[in-house]
Amino acid sequence: MISPRLLLAFEKACYRIQTPAGPIVLKVGRRSAALALWPRALSPPGSVLVTAWNPGGLRRSRAANRGAERRLLQRLRAWGLRGWLARAQDPKGLWPDEYGVLIFAVSAPLAADLGRALGQRAVLFIGADAVPRLIWL
Repeated sequence: MISPRLLLAFEKACYRIQTPAGPIVLKVGRRSAALALWPRALSPPGSVLVTAWNPGGLRRSRAANRGAERRLLQRLRAWGLRGWLARAQDPKGLWPDEYGVLIFAVSAPLAADLGRALGQRAVLFIGADAVPRLIWL
């Protein structure tokens, strides 16, 4: 079960994507006009923001999180998946930033599988409508 506090943290976070043209900020449930301009990012069936930081919603040390992030990036390269670097931020600053990747051309089921493989509680999925939605795992 996911605590109400953790649910709120995921829903209120700012998800910053570093695109070739500069950063884009995504918010859950709000269409991103800027991301919609990048057809590759939303190519069917969609994109997903995944992170290896703080699996299970439990805080880990920065060193442990950085190591998990390096392994994630290596896996993505090995699988031939591409994307843009990303960062999830708590607007109140109560939770540390989490670094990840917005991966292109993935389905919602694959997005969920990636999140589960990383031990995450949720992933941020963006379909062709450019509206970020949380997939709870």
